[in-house]
Amino acid sequence: MWVSKVKGGLMTLGEKIYELRTKNAMSQGDLANTLEVSRQSVSKWENNTSVPELDKLVKMSEVFSISLDELIRGEKTEEMQRETQSPDISAPPKGLPPRKIAGLFILGFGLIVFLFLSLLGDLLSALFLSSPLFVCALICLTVNKHTVLWCGWALYGLIYAYLRYATGIRLWWIFQGWLYRGGLEIHAAIAWLQVLGLVALIISTGRLFYKSRKNSPD
Repeated sequence: MWVSKVKGGLMTLGEKIYELRTKNAMSQGDLANTLEVSRQSVSKWENNTSVPELDKLVKMSEVFSISLDELIRGEKTEEMQRETQSPDISAPPKGLPPRKIAGLFILGFGLIVFLFLSLLGDLLSALFLSSPLFVCALICLTVNKHTVLWCGWALYGLIYAYLRYATGIRLWWIFQGWLYRGGLEIHAAIAWLQVLGLVALIISTGRLFYKSRKNSPD
């Protein structure tokens, strides 16, 4: 259990990080995601068992809107001392995170699309065409890390499944010479777009996992 200790009017760096994080209604996981580190790293910082790197300190000062000197030294400026003595009771409570707001918006739009297409009389098509929106909404509402990347994989999978079973286009067709003859230029273009989309997703995923592994504690 965390116990705040103030010595000589100054706070340790870990205590300062804890105070600023809780003041901004952020969990250790929220701060870790913002700084692109592991939650264990944030826990070690707050317990003063390790020290953040300089670039993480700079980013924290931006997140918490304080100077780097104030963050490191744990000193409060006169303005912050006045704010501490006279808390702002009129400050609005923290709302939903942006990803959840986006998820609710996408979910609402998906329902509109589904109802509109259902009214046209084709329930199966309505469900199929609105399913990508429902999947992305679910990801935004439940996944708090790399949300955009997971939405990209979900959309790619749904689009690939549609093209695979509705048009018969395969990824490996790009290596077939007949695809570039006989008026199949559109099929060739779609196959190449699928391949390029898959490559982009694989590269993005590899970079994120490499970055996460690099920032994780030993």
